[in-house]
Amino acid sequence: MNYEELLEYLDLDGPEEFQYFEVMADLIECEDYIDQESVFALFDGADREMIAQLTDDYFEEITKGLPEDSDEIFMLLDQIRLCLSGLAANAEDESDIRLLTDEFCRFRDWYSFDSQVELLPEEEGPAAVMCLRDAITTARIEKLGGEKYRYNYENALDYELDSYTMSFAELVAAEDEEDEPGTVQ
Repeated sequence: MNYEELLEYLDLDGPEEFQYFEVMADLIECEDYIDQESVFALFDGADREMIAQLTDDYFEEITKGLPEDSDEIFMLLDQIRLCLSGLAANAEDESDIRLLTDEFCRFRDWYSFDSQVELLPEEEGPAAVMCLRDAITTARIEKLGGEKYRYNYENALDYELDSYTMSFAELVAAEDEEDEPGTVQ
């Protein structure tokens, strides 16, 4: 998908309109190939703080859908969230936007295509293997009365966070921001 097709898919006239949760969700969860340069052009024209906020919101929403015994995948997703939102919030020039784009596309590919979660039905039936995106969707459906599964995330934990490490000061600032009374989350 090229840049014009991406804007059309996201129902945007331009990157300055990249301001809604649904648009971020559509970008991450799109099942079509999206050219990395198209994502770069979108992020380069969008508000960096908005990208960071939408990233935080998206990760908060998907982690709500995880089953209760999903500590390892929850921690990995939280690290990815900190990485992506930190990259977005601190992006000052083209090389920073390139790094954000690279990391975002790597996450998107892993989350929606490459990760493998094994679902073992609690009742009789064969196991299923699906990407993390689809496993989280299945867990949400399960909470609404759908078929019950045990989730094995072992093969989905191979995501390396080596492109960007938040400094201790950034981590403390992020924690302080979350802990401030009166702060709207």
